[in-house]
Amino acid sequence: MKITVLGCWGAYPEPGEATAGYLLQTDKHNILLDCGSGVLSGLLCYLGIEDLDAVFISHFHNDHCTDVGCLQYATKFSMLFNKRLNPLAIYANNKSDSFINMTYKKYTVGKEITADKEIEINGLKISFKPTIHDVYNLAMRFEYEGKVLVYTGDMGPKTDLNSFCSQADLLICETSLFEEEGNMFPGHMTTKETALLAKNAQVKNLMLTHFPHAGDIGKMPSEVLKYYNGGVFLAKMGYEHII
Repeated sequence: MKITVLGCWGAYPEPGEATAGYLLQTDKHNILLDCGSGVLSGLLCYLGIEDLDAVFISHFHNDHCTDVGCLQYATKFSMLFNKRLNPLAIYANNKSDSFINMTYKKYTVGKEITADKEIEINGLKISFKPTIHDVYNLAMRFEYEGKVLVYTGDMGPKTDLNSFCSQADLLICETSLFEEEGNMFPGHMTTKETALLAKNAQVKNLMLTHFPHAGDIGKMPSEVLKYYNGGVFLAKMGYEHII
């Protein structure tokens, strides 16, 4: 599996960048994880809409899904010009009125995901786990040919994801706060809290993402490494990680 970061900011993008978005690719798949502000433009640097197999939305905050509308328009024109043959599947939870908008005419179809339902797409197994956040959010675990990726979406430290993340080759975890900012937002993680999750779940590599717009994010890895001794990376637009 290869992961390419298309966006890594929380709330809103920095100039020329994007909020949450990650391209997951295997020899059989091109899958978009979240589609925040600015993500579609970045996605098109790597593949055409006709080559996108599916989209997974963790939750319906704008920094994770605001580009879905433009993606639907792009899918429409890809199909109208006979580049794309089938509607695009957009997987998301049905706890919000926004779910109905994942279906757009005959061009995209919303498909519900739930915590108790595991799905498979051409050999890629995906399971889900609710997290503690301001709105209903599902963390996602992707398993393919013996490799495991976990993407948290947004979550607070009281979420128990230890077993869900267990032995992951890569954990992409929201890290919205610095160590000293604990208890500031119950729906978001500090560097220490992210590190302890990675340590307890014995994940091999940890990618920090969903960054704040104040403070030096360059010091986040050193804060994490006080508590976790695996590989630590800062998400960055265009960064690729192969597992």
